[in-house]
Amino acid sequence: MGSTTSKPSETRVFQPKTPIDFSETLLSQLESSNETNFTRKQLGEKFVEQRVARRLAELEDETLKKFESKLDGSLIKKDDEKDSLTSDLLNEKVNSLDQRLAALKERDDQKHSKFAKHPTRQQLTACLLENKGKPLNCYNQIENFKKFVEENS
Repeated sequence: MGSTTSKPSETRVFQPKTPIDFSETLLSQLESSNETNFTRKQLGEKFVEQRVARRLAELEDETLKKFESKLDGSLIKKDDEKDSLTSDLLNEKVNSLDQRLAALKERDDQKHSKFAKHPTRQQLTACLLENKGKPLNCYNQIENFKKFVEENS
């Protein structure tokens, strides 16, 4: 069963209808080439990885520039206020941002508090801790928790 190959390894030779002449330098270059299918594949993968990494870096730079411009626009007005900008004004703006963040966090906590101490979540947590690295063993608990969340959302 495993001692024979699954595909026959017969070699086929195709004879062209027109004569093909290759130069000796080309033939010697092809014979002495160290490049194999594996190395070509690796070079191709490396090229793709480099292009993806470059594009990701470009996107990251664009996103950071947009974020910084929005942040600058939301904290400091670009009008004639630059001369009258004081530490009290900045502290006031920082405090207002802190209050907004605290309100968002509180709203999020209230939204998810009903799920935190429910028995299905506790069962799921216990199962995941018991089966570390094997989350598929807790499939039933995951499904039960999903149903609970869908029903109560």
